[in-house]
Amino acid sequence: MASDLTHLDLLSTYLYQLKTLSSLDDKCIQILDILRKSGWAKVSLCFLNGKFETKKTLYSGYSAEEVKKSEENKLAPEKRKELLSSAVDRWRIIPFYYLPWRDERARRIVSDGLSTEIPLNLRIEWNRNDLLYAPLYYGGRPIAVLTLDEPRDKTAPNKVNLRVPSILHSVLGEIILQSVSEQYLANFQEVYRGVIERGTVGILEFDENSKITSSNTAAEQMLMISRERLLGNTFNKLFEDDILKQIIPSMNQAIESLSPAAVSILYKNENKETQQIDFQFAPIHTLFDFSSMICILTYPKKSDIFNIYSSIIKNVQDIIPALTGDFTAIQTNLIQLFCKQYKLIYPRLYLLSEDRSVLRCIYSYDPSFTDLRFFDHPYNRNSIAANAILDDQILFVSENDKTIRDVRKIWDLLKTKAALAVPLTISSDVKAALVFDTESSNFFLDESKKVILRFFARLISLTFRPAFEKK
Repeated sequence: MASDLTHLDLLSTYLYQLKTLSSLDDKCIQILDILRKSGWAKVSLCFLNGKFETKKTLYSGYSAEEVKKSEENKLAPEKRKELLSSAVDRWRIIPFYYLPWRDERARRIVSDGLSTEIPLNLRIEWNRNDLLYAPLYYGGRPIAVLTLDEPRDKTAPNKVNLRVPSILHSVLGEIILQSVSEQYLANFQEVYRGVIERGTVGILEFDENSKITSSNTAAEQMLMISRERLLGNTFNKLFEDDILKQIIPSMNQAIESLSPAAVSILYKNENKETQQIDFQFAPIHTLFDFSSMICILTYPKKSDIFNIYSSIIKNVQDIIPALTGDFTAIQTNLIQLFCKQYKLIYPRLYLLSEDRSVLRCIYSYDPSFTDLRFFDHPYNRNSIAANAILDDQILFVSENDKTIRDVRKIWDLLKTKAALAVPLTISSDVKAALVFDTESSNFFLDESKKVILRFFARLISLTFRPAFEKK
């Protein structure tokens, strides 16, 4: 009992100190230090990418020489993958895995096949070759592994003496998940701050396979390539070898280093005109795992098309301060900002049902709505929200339109004259739409508003993504 009280006092003291720390590394090291003080001589935490490669390791209780040796002998990705597979389920002590050297089958995994027996008198205590670790997950993927070594009392791990480590493992997991969420949006903020600093620019978005998923009008004009040709293609299918030799090394550098990279090239477009274009690649990543990228294009000779984007920059500057707080707060901030800027009212969120038959109103940002089921309606062409999702277009309709594509009963209830629908692609399987109403039919959906709303929709979609990944 005394030991338990000591541990509780230790936990309360050191966990309170976490509030004074800001960086992820500092918080993680604090947890490692608590684990060491609770009975372990050495504790480490390694962060993994999607290929099971160790990208960074934090240590507590290791000498400089031991750290150097550990860094020089990192676990091979294949072995790490095996240690995180169902092959080790028999040795699980939730959330840890304990592979004792005295167990021949465990010894074969730890030692890559070594089957030598050990003396009987060494089988009752912790062996220096024993392995005790606990993975941490994000979105179903292992992103880090906590390893404990050398218990001070020499006792083999069990459910009782792993109670405190299990609690701290849970705390560590929450700290990392919170950091991942913050980093994801902070990453986007950093990229778009770069957009603001560069003024009028072209923007291309890429997925994890370097295929273009989105482009703005400026990028299409600068490259003289249509959106239809850009979307779904890689640079390899769009440019000649001489252009690729200039661009690809910087692009690959950004992906490998997870840091921005830039290159300036002389580009001959399809009209045989030579012009200078600066490419800046800004990778988006979750911890050490590359997920997507934005390419920012700047072109010194601005044509009339760029006049549109000067007004966009001013609007983006207003968005950045709204990206603070947790995901719910960010959603509310952004939606309130757009309601204020464009005089929109009654914002509400529709989610497409799994059978794709109904659009369900799952949330209203206006507290006056209590029965959201009233706003549910079939997923067909009679709804502006459905059309926005089907066409993947931002749509505006008013009572002046010959064909009002909305559910009449909703407009009658709200006593509004027009509506705006913004499609949200939360994932390949989850589609949604934000719908706003206005009391005026004079709202004009020009090109600058469309670009800003696309950016807005991208940010809103990101805030919903973690909630749907957990399901």
